[in-house]
Amino acid sequence: MNLLFIFTDQMHRFALRCMGTADIETPHLDRLASEGVLFRNAYSNCPICTPFRLNLFTGLYNAQLGTYNNEASIPPGVPTLPQVLENAGVRTSFVGKWHIGGKGNGPIPSSLRGGFRDFIGYQCYNGFYQNVCFYDEEGRTHRFDVHREEAATALAIERLRKLARQPFALFIGYQAPHYPVQPPPEFAIRYAGRTLRRRPNCQEIDPYTRTWSPPSPWPPNACPDYQRYGHNLDEYLRLYYGMVSHLDHCVGRLLNELEQLGIDGDTVVVFTSDHGDMQGSHGLKNKCLPHEESSGIPLIVRCPTGPQNVVSDALVSGVDFFPTILDWFGLPPLAHLPGRSFAPITRGLCLPPNGLVFSEMKRWKMIRHGPYKLVTEDPDNTPTMLFNLDTDPYELHNHVHNPGYAALQSELRAAILRWQVQCARTAVAPPQ
Repeated sequence: MNLLFIFTDQMHRFALRCMGTADIETPHLDRLASEGVLFRNAYSNCPICTPFRLNLFTGLYNAQLGTYNNEASIPPGVPTLPQVLENAGVRTSFVGKWHIGGKGNGPIPSSLRGGFRDFIGYQCYNGFYQNVCFYDEEGRTHRFDVHREEAATALAIERLRKLARQPFALFIGYQAPHYPVQPPPEFAIRYAGRTLRRRPNCQEIDPYTRTWSPPSPWPPNACPDYQRYGHNLDEYLRLYYGMVSHLDHCVGRLLNELEQLGIDGDTVVVFTSDHGDMQGSHGLKNKCLPHEESSGIPLIVRCPTGPQNVVSDALVSGVDFFPTILDWFGLPPLAHLPGRSFAPITRGLCLPPNGLVFSEMKRWKMIRHGPYKLVTEDPDNTPTMLFNLDTDPYELHNHVHNPGYAALQSELRAAILRWQVQCARTAVAPPQ
């Protein structure tokens, strides 16, 4: 059994045609969903880059890890997913954006690589055409004169060919569609001049955000990215969709390579993202928020001999990937992991409902239980938002002050408090 795990950066769960967004072109990902399971209720446990990666590779919540900020490292002594897989005889490999333990465009020391045996990537570099550099296991520099994601895909295909004759787990971290939105011209032109429908909760905003790695020119009007889409949400959306369609093209190349190598029938394929992008929903932008557009992530899984064309509304989140991957490889569960395997769903079986997903940043906590979502704010877990997502998928009707929801609100807040106590009891590092 093999695993091809693909994750993007800042792609909200609705940026797929198979999720009902008719204006976007994602034929390869739609095909992948038709050949497997489309999860419509997947969440990031901490909707920002590094914390999600820590959830993925440690299986722990950020409240346990003490990590809420970008550039945080895996705490010493914490078992990682690559280490467990390597100990079980699975060859592990990573390609692309790492963003654990640092930033920028330099080599990543082995002490920060989480136990991956094969590694070629970079920490965090936002430009897609300038300084396209990847650094391998030996610290050697690989420079490319192509779009960053074309380079990442070529490297991933190269690694696949080397891994094909042994059990492997290959993780690919794409930077796209994170700002600055810079799709290849042939994908930008697909959406040029088109009027894209916005989400019903969208408000007019300036979508431009400076980058720090590399630093954007200042003032904003001196920045070429600002000149392309500053104060122009429509153009930002067109370019963002172009980035997603390019990612879709890259995924198509990877799926084709699996077929050419004759290992597609032995490989679980996962597609997801670290967090979403608000894009004007509720008048907000970027991430770090509990709203569906920020904390909600896409998730598609194609499992060999698994069911096809299945849509699942099961609640899953980042901490569930570690136990699920162990399950796919036939490895025993680890007692210290708080998540649970959703592998049974990918095999066509039912998963007993637990109905609880938690997401967090330092200042807020969120719980999803069935159709209900409660958000509380620190320091005393004051409820600030309560939604019924079955009847209000765009979170337009806040019931936090509705007396009819008082008992439910109290129950959900108590569940958050219990979860926080459990995280504190099992914490592995002090807060950073």
